[in-house]
Amino acid sequence: MLTLLHTSDWHLGRRLYGKPRYDEFKQFLDWQLQTLREQKVDVLLIAGDIFDTTAPSNQAQNLYYDFLSQVCHTDCRHVIIVAGNHDSASFLEAPKQLLKAFNIHIIGSMTDTPTDEVITLSDKAGQPELIVMAVPYLRDRDVRTVGHGERLDDKERKLAQGIKAHYAQIADIAIAQQAQLQAKHKRSIPIVATGHLFTVGGQTMEGDGVRDLYVGSLGSIGAEIFHPQIDYVALGHLHIPQAVGGQPHIRYAGSPIAMGFGESRQQKQVHLLRFDAKPDLLSQPLQTLTIQKKPLVSAPTPVNKRKRMSHTSMDLFADEELPESSMLGAINTEAEINAEVDAQASYEAGYEKPGDHLSGQMSRQPYNIAKLSNTTLLQSLPVPVFQPIQTLKGDWQTIKTRLHSLKKFQQSVWLEVVYDGQEVVGDLSEKIAELVKDARLEVLRIKNQQKRDQVMQSQHIDESLEELNPTQVFERCLIAHQVLEEQKPMLWSRYTEVLESLQGGQQ
Repeated sequence: MLTLLHTSDWHLGRRLYGKPRYDEFKQFLDWQLQTLREQKVDVLLIAGDIFDTTAPSNQAQNLYYDFLSQVCHTDCRHVIIVAGNHDSASFLEAPKQLLKAFNIHIIGSMTDTPTDEVITLSDKAGQPELIVMAVPYLRDRDVRTVGHGERLDDKERKLAQGIKAHYAQIADIAIAQQAQLQAKHKRSIPIVATGHLFTVGGQTMEGDGVRDLYVGSLGSIGAEIFHPQIDYVALGHLHIPQAVGGQPHIRYAGSPIAMGFGESRQQKQVHLLRFDAKPDLLSQPLQTLTIQKKPLVSAPTPVNKRKRMSHTSMDLFADEELPESSMLGAINTEAEINAEVDAQASYEAGYEKPGDHLSGQMSRQPYNIAKLSNTTLLQSLPVPVFQPIQTLKGDWQTIKTRLHSLKKFQQSVWLEVVYDGQEVVGDLSEKIAELVKDARLEVLRIKNQQKRDQVMQSQHIDESLEELNPTQVFERCLIAHQVLEEQKPMLWSRYTEVLESLQGGQQ
């Protein structure tokens, strides 16, 4: 049996409103090493965005290389790493030849020789066991020829065609190699493809930290670009774990750590693929592991009058309230956000206090199991929360009550406070600071939504330039200059070209 672990979007070095998160990243990487050992993983596949920037800090680099060195001391025989849009292809590939000696394979950008993106992995006996189509993030300049006087729709069409053509070319090579190897070795050799892109119907949410460089163009890339003979497609780029087009074998692993407050309610996960799975595993009925404990804060409303929060409201404390059996704000990441994914994908997480499931007995059990074929099993493992983050939303009395409730747990929690009351609270920041001064609560952001009739002018009034990424800054400029809707697509296209050229210069 061959076991593969699919993960992506680590974003090592990322900060949350200026707050360093190296401790979280270190704990996640340690947890992943333990998972490699416990699950006897043979192949680790990282589908892009290993780093958050093209020039990662020394601390981020230390975490990365220390992790890779420790993987070499596990039973994991191969590591496949493809670059994402946040990564510098040249930076990742700089130690490529050295790392290859340790069976760590890195593809930073589209190669001049397509066969270099098809990697055949061997088992302990030296026999071929897996073919990987290691396709990295495909940049506009890699797959599209520029024509004079092109319209925006022409550029988008050419970009989509270029991406599809590249995947078709790599698939043809992989399938030809598969046929040769299977005929020679008389054994089944599956094909796994990677991708770091935005697919049709891909689910995102406000505050999830995803920065789309194609701005709409990638929405034209559908599941049909992946050849039906591919056994599994390991995707990166979107932070919500989900399947594509209702096909359970085409999946985003999502980010393993909440990159923003908008992701705070997702159950993060990694995917385990078991090829040639043992009969006792495949004979088990499809199942879902459900964890039900007490809610974080008990609201005074009677249980029979409480309502479930829909996935469209992503604040931890919303106007609607939840059943006693669920965590406040818990969402079903694959059945509610992407209902078409899989009938078995329903997961409700709850805990007594923030991050309580860190030491839970369930943290390494699969909560989503799907049979991809008669010999292939997909199991999703929930990733523990290493640093709880939460959004508190409401009027002043609501915020004050919930802050007092959180203080009782004496646990480190990073908070976003959203005030939406009608009363004028001129010293909101000072009042909040006074409430949390003796607690292990740290408020990273305070958002005042009091003047809702002036949303266009005031919705970002409390933001500073340091909090925004380049795409958000450009978006704010469009709003501030009251750019007409029909002009925005052309401006977005020009913006992405400039941003891509700047990022290319950093590589």
